[in-house]
Amino acid sequence: MRGCAALRLFAGATVMSLGTVVSVGGAHPSASPQNTSAAAPSPANPISAILDAFRTHHIVTLTDPHGNVQVQAFLLSLIRDGQFPLAVNDIVIETASARYQDAIDRFVRGDEVPYDVLRKAWEDHTVANSIGMQAQEMIRAVRTINAALGDRKKLRIIAGDPPIDWDNITSPQDHSHWIEFRDSYPSDTIRRQVLDRGRHALVIYGQGHLQRRQIVSNYDMSTWQSQTVVSLLEHDSPAHIFNIWTLLERDVALPEAASWPVRTLVALQGTTLGARDFGTYTRGLGSGTRFAVRSGQLVPLSPAEWKMMPMENEFDALLYLGPPSSMTNVTIPAALCHDSQYVNTRLQRLARFGPPVEVENFKKACGM
Repeated sequence: MRGCAALRLFAGATVMSLGTVVSVGGAHPSASPQNTSAAAPSPANPISAILDAFRTHHIVTLTDPHGNVQVQAFLLSLIRDGQFPLAVNDIVIETASARYQDAIDRFVRGDEVPYDVLRKAWEDHTVANSIGMQAQEMIRAVRTINAALGDRKKLRIIAGDPPIDWDNITSPQDHSHWIEFRDSYPSDTIRRQVLDRGRHALVIYGQGHLQRRQIVSNYDMSTWQSQTVVSLLEHDSPAHIFNIWTLLERDVALPEAASWPVRTLVALQGTTLGARDFGTYTRGLGSGTRFAVRSGQLVPLSPAEWKMMPMENEFDALLYLGPPSSMTNVTIPAALCHDSQYVNTRLQRLARFGPPVEVENFKKACGM
């Protein structure tokens, strides 16, 4: 099975009772007219609500833009909560390569793993501009958490990125082969290693991978290029997924959030926020271009052809971590910028397989 290329081909390289918060997962009908009787959203404590969601859902997802300081801080506070290991078994992350799953498993169990081996888990990613510093931080945090847990309660990190072997990547075709599996591979892994074993997982992925219907394909899910991790899981298995959208777009007007405390989760089903068109929360890809797949080719659609989709059909809840204008991103550590082998490898991969602008972005970040 192939993964979603709709996003990958162009990017190249996501006070109400807790019972109310977690009850919104379930059927997700096709787009419908805006609900004029929709209720105002009610804020809840996000950590408590997410942990409560695991009572009725096998999978809880959370969109992560990779590199956002506030999202990473929240994720670390979530997994460090004392109740987390009681509700969750696995953490699936986009930013680590499955080729090094054994090294990750041994490390988080407490075994000694050489750093030169372990670092490949986040550095040898299919996406050339993925730095992976936050994957490293997450993996180390789980090792520390596990040190205080019995064997049956230890958390597992599952690497979601396909097991690319960079030593055998010599052409764009070699690389695109692995990029095409960036949704089908993790969905199959989650099915086999989480759902089939009766386990529960927190899935941390970019927002394009977690949409139930892909905005880039104008919500047409009839082709393999349109599929996402969530669409594949919900289509091929009886997965109970609680899907969380993290509010990060700077140009999204959300006056309801003015009175919310930083770190708030709100349910979307039946609310004014859930009734809003998903396209008002995100442009999707770049400037917002959408495509149709016709005769195997991606054809741009005019804005007049764009469909609407209620937000509540895409996601079950919205995570608010403060005004998007206040968000910050991590910077590349100086130690990496002085690591000649790392720098040379990164520049070579970016030049051959990454967006052209990323070469200059990397050089600028490292003062080159």
